[in-house]
Amino acid sequence: MAIPLLKERHKSFADLPRYMAALQQFNPGTVIEWKLERIPGKPEYTFNYVFWAFKPAIDGFSHCRPVISIDDTHVYGKYNIKLLIAVAVDANGQIFPLAFAICANESQETWILFLNHLKEHVVK
Repeated sequence: MAIPLLKERHKSFADLPRYMAALQQFNPGTVIEWKLERIPGKPEYTFNYVFWAFKPAIDGFSHCRPVISIDDTHVYGKYNIKLLIAVAVDANGQIFPLAFAICANESQETWILFLNHLKEHVVK
């Protein structure tokens, strides 16, 4: 399932790129990865996936226990989307959020994307 990104009636998804740009502007070093699709014959892109990890989380992972937990949750509302989350445990035994992704549908492909981005940008 793809969610229209740039249609006026879906303004919340049209604003997502601006929101992510603000995250990067006010949190230098924040990593964001997109997966958008263009449907032939339509002028707008459709949203499939966005991954982000804040720079302090990327830097802080080296001080965490070497175990990552991943999970997802439904985002209830107008759209049936999922929030993917990766966390670790820090030296004080507290949960340490590492990375997030919003995806239009949970699938093997989106989990592979999430884990690859996590490995590339956080675990290194």
